[in-house]
Amino acid sequence: MSQIRKNIVSKSLAGLFLLSISSAFCQDHIDETLRLDNFLNKSCTSLYTKITSESVKSILKYDVFHITQETENIYGEKEKQVNEFIVIDNGQEVNRFEHIKTNTDLPKLTSYIRDDFILNKDSAPHFQALLDYIYPIAEWKPDKREFFFKNGKWYFLRDAYFRSKQGFEVTVNSKGKITHICYKMKWDEAESK
Repeated sequence: MSQIRKNIVSKSLAGLFLLSISSAFCQDHIDETLRLDNFLNKSCTSLYTKITSESVKSILKYDVFHITQETENIYGEKEKQVNEFIVIDNGQEVNRFEHIKTNTDLPKLTSYIRDDFILNKDSAPHFQALLDYIYPIAEWKPDKREFFFKNGKWYFLRDAYFRSKQGFEVTVNSKGKITHICYKMKWDEAESK
């Protein structure tokens, strides 16, 4: 019986010792984190801007934000480094829009479309405006934007290289409800208008 008590007491003391060591380490870590956060707060600013465009509000289920993060004086230099993000807030978490690499299916973007939104000749300019907000075209690129409907799909041209068109292909059902969105790096000539 005394062996069991001795074992329990020694394990309890060892546990208390480890707990006090980890608490002391955590306290140092918290102080360190606060110092690092303070350094970043002095050097970085973040601005969150809600995109209130009618096109965004009438097509997407959730709010969209433009985040600008500026960093300066990290190495004593006067230049600013600016990072910009477009994100969507579904009320529970904030996510970025899907990154386009090559031919890319966009199931998340498809799921963000309002259930009552119908893509047709009247709403296509608004969909183009939405794409301009969430997938902006770099300022240095020439403006090659256009859109058209062919064979049950909408095409929203975003860029062109040597007669090769690329952009969003949006499949709709017979009522105009969006069923699939993808980005194509190259459209077949038969798909172009």
